[in-house]
Amino acid sequence: MDELEKHIKNDRQGMDIHDPDPSLWSRIETGLPRSERRIGSFLWKAAVILIVAGAGLTVILRTIITPGRNDDRQKTAISETSLYYSSQINLLYNEAGPLLTANPDIRTELDRSMGELDSLSVEIRKDLSDNIANEEVVGALIRNYRLRIELLEDMLMLMREKEAENKNYADHEL
Repeated sequence: MDELEKHIKNDRQGMDIHDPDPSLWSRIETGLPRSERRIGSFLWKAAVILIVAGAGLTVILRTIITPGRNDDRQKTAISETSLYYSSQINLLYNEAGPLLTANPDIRTELDRSMGELDSLSVEIRKDLSDNIANEEVVGALIRNYRLRIELLEDMLMLMREKEAENKNYADHEL
């Protein structure tokens, strides 16, 4: 240790009797070179840019993820549509059940036609599961259900007419 350091250590309490003026730092700061002050403003601007970029990225990611939510809504709508049409088809089958038992040839034809529509429906559902759930595919699924209902209604109407003819024929035979 040199003499100055020894003197400062020994007489330190005597030297610290005065507090610096509070405005001293602002005068020192104005005397600093400008490049050091720009670093602080540059860091502040960089922080703002990072925050804005992060918020933008968050918005973009949410819009990318949001179609998943829309897909859930579409899947719900599709399942509700399928449930509705399936219940309509089941009602028609229940109504046609006794008539189909009495007409095995019509039942065979109906089963064949419904089998073709079922296989077509499976293909449409594959398109839906491949995330091709656009309006055309959903429309095709609905048309498939409507064809099934029309087919059942037509068969039911034919069986009722045939039953009415048989009843009229039986009544006239007596």
